[in-house]
Amino acid sequence: MAASEARVLIIEDNDALRAMLFTVLRHQPLGVDTAIGAEDALEKTRQCDYALILIDMNLPDDESISFLTRFREERPDGTSFILAVQDPNQEMAIDSTQVSAIVNKPLEIDTLAHAVRECALVVPLPDEPLNCPPAESDFRSRFDDSGAFFN
Repeated sequence: MAASEARVLIIEDNDALRAMLFTVLRHQPLGVDTAIGAEDALEKTRQCDYALILIDMNLPDDESISFLTRFREERPDGTSFILAVQDPNQEMAIDSTQVSAIVNKPLEIDTLAHAVRECALVVPLPDEPLNCPPAESDFRSRFDDSGAFFN
């Protein structure tokens, strides 16, 4: 992946859903990384600029809100487009200044992939972008080429 290609971070605690979203999005012209919770996601945002962050708003122990608050504190001038995914039946007060858009579950995967790709590709890189480590999708594509199976 070229350094100028957009990067996406998926924050999802459900292993099956995280793997499915990763599998779909890594076939887009994007670098894709994943995180299980707020701490993991914050560590990744300290190492890399993400054009788009896809966050499950139903993370346990209010980790979603914690991530959004701390991310905005640490990166007040960040250019990331934040797409919050929520259960429409769950009462949650999402601060509209912390997210760019909200989508409801269940997700229509093709529509989501298209929206993520289009949003990520129009978000400009920061003036002084971080030197990101290789994306998970770059590593996994090498495993795919070898015929090996991975989780």
